[in-house]
Amino acid sequence: MESLRLIYYSPTGTTQTIVREIGQNLGLKLVSEINIAKNRITTAIDSSSSCLTIIGMPVYGGRLPLTAIESLKQLRSNNSPVVIVVVYGNRHFDDALLELKEIVSSSGFSVIAGAAFIGEHSYSTRLKPIAQNRPDKQDIEKCKVFAQMIIEKTTNAPIECKPAEPFIPGSYPYKERRQFPATIQPIVNNDLCILCGICIDACPTSAITISQTVIPNGELCTLCCACVKQCPQGALTLNHPLLEPIKENLFLNFSVRKEPQFFV
Repeated sequence: MESLRLIYYSPTGTTQTIVREIGQNLGLKLVSEINIAKNRITTAIDSSSSCLTIIGMPVYGGRLPLTAIESLKQLRSNNSPVVIVVVYGNRHFDDALLELKEIVSSSGFSVIAGAAFIGEHSYSTRLKPIAQNRPDKQDIEKCKVFAQMIIEKTTNAPIECKPAEPFIPGSYPYKERRQFPATIQPIVNNDLCILCGICIDACPTSAITISQTVIPNGELCTLCCACVKQCPQGALTLNHPLLEPIKENLFLNFSVRKEPQFFV
């Protein structure tokens, strides 16, 4: 492998941090980097056999975000190597890594390694933290460990053979996607909002507009909470009666630290 391509979906920057850290420790020349939460892939992208691609996705309820899958299906490869990574909020990644493997394999990639990292949960708050401030220093060190495992696997593989495909956990059929009503959307505190527009730039689905006030669109909102976490005034919150029991369950049952898992 001579070069490196990074592709990820990262509205809050969490998955971006993990993928970049892994990539920086591989010692390969970076040829492109795409955050498909900001720039969707609308035309086919081909990967050469000498280029390693790392694809990173957040986990939404045990699955990949639907808004990212369309872009992923634009990728094309002729057996070029790929490392797949999912980032979840300390509950479980369920079928997301397997789902990612199936998508990239159908596009012609050869999966050589996979990993599941932990990032701060979208629903985490100061009062009820869930994997708060992760990835942290320990996670960054684990990125380096994972990168070294990739280097060792690709270096030790016989020249005439491609590295063996790892076992990727998950089950069929995939976990059913949870559907929330469009009435669930961020709430705007107009007393705090200064109409800076940062929430518009943060939103990966253009679910926010400004017309004298900030207006969220529940039909488009994926509840990723990028707008909530990036608002400098704390003017956006995600509070809804249907979400409160979910938040409480996550806080009570999934606050104990989990560690990244590697599949090489």
